[in-house]
Amino acid sequence: MEVQPHADGKEAAQAERSRDILDAAINLFADKGYGQTEVQEIADRVGVGKGTVYRHFGNKESLFLAAVAHARDQLIAAVDVVQSSEADPLVQLRSCMTAILRFFDAHPQVVELLIEERALFRDRRPSLFFEHDEQRRREWGQRLQGLIEAGRIRNLPVPEIQDTLSRFVFGAMFFHYFAGQAPPLADQSQVLFDVLFYGLAAERPTRAES
Repeated sequence: MEVQPHADGKEAAQAERSRDILDAAINLFADKGYGQTEVQEIADRVGVGKGTVYRHFGNKESLFLAAVAHARDQLIAAVDVVQSSEADPLVQLRSCMTAILRFFDAHPQVVELLIEERALFRDRRPSLFFEHDEQRRREWGQRLQGLIEAGRIRNLPVPEIQDTLSRFVFGAMFFHYFAGQAPPLADQSQVLFDVLFYGLAAERPTRAES
């Protein structure tokens, strides 16, 4: 008599198989592009049948979007690791931003995936990868407000601070990638953050000058 696997074990195995498919999809979509990648190639990379891929994700477009979401979740997990290890919110902020840069240093294929997503779904606003997690945004908003009240950062509208930080980090990532610079971006984070947190001007301009 064949012993059936425990339901939890079966679900865990299916989840692992899905992750394997998504990892392969990220690499192939990034390397060859959406149009040139066949689902069969992804299945072959994982060692499963094409039907298995379709059972997990339905169709090629759904698989691509799931791969983008999977890449986003990997980035979030990388940031959560360093965030939980720091108590000071300002140190947390710098550590999380460095973790984002380090993630893209280690996963350049994700940058290519984002470029491909933009080409395929240019009317989608925002990009699936950059959709806000409202709970995380609120939590960081509270931390930033606490830093303002403690006099540690300037009293600026919190949403503007959040948007500016995102533009700074992801803008630096895209510039570094397209410029083809060799040194890892995370290794340059000290200089980047010194400019971001302390500015360029030796003295703050008067209202007339600004």
